[in-house]
Amino acid sequence: MNFGRIIKSLSLRQITTIIGKVISSPVMFYCFVKATKECVRLCDQHFGKAHHKNNKANAYRHALWNMFIVHYCLKRGKDLESAIKWAKDITDWHERAFVNNPLETQMDLHNNKMGRQLIKRMHVKDPAKVNQVAIDQYLMEKLQHAKKLTNNTPLIQVNEEQLVYLEDFNN
Repeated sequence: MNFGRIIKSLSLRQITTIIGKVISSPVMFYCFVKATKECVRLCDQHFGKAHHKNNKANAYRHALWNMFIVHYCLKRGKDLESAIKWAKDITDWHERAFVNNPLETQMDLHNNKMGRQLIKRMHVKDPAKVNQVAIDQYLMEKLQHAKKLTNNTPLIQVNEEQLVYLEDFNN
């Protein structure tokens, strides 16, 4: 992941927004960066570069990213609701800053939300057992039930418990 290249792709307004996020929440921004790096590393390990497509690997990556952001914020002493709110704020900003076509954006936002819901469920059930390995295993189980979206499958027809994707997986 090349952060210099990412920053160069942003507009001045987007850079100003991200600087504001860093200044207002440096610890949570650190957690975002750490979660992003670890998420990409784990996705590369599991799926190679296939997670950059609109397939199940991408659904896993978006959910995992949100789960890791929340997880790292919790490890830094933030409360669950603040961590979830931060993960939503920063990942929604990302989806607005790096625009996809509407169906891809719907898919990404849905999978981001799923990640936040899943980590909340894990944390409420047994916070002591929440770690990277448990998150990965739990999410891999959820991935088995992911639903493929088409232009004819509106997101409202998807079970709230399902990750969604657009393309079949080709590694």
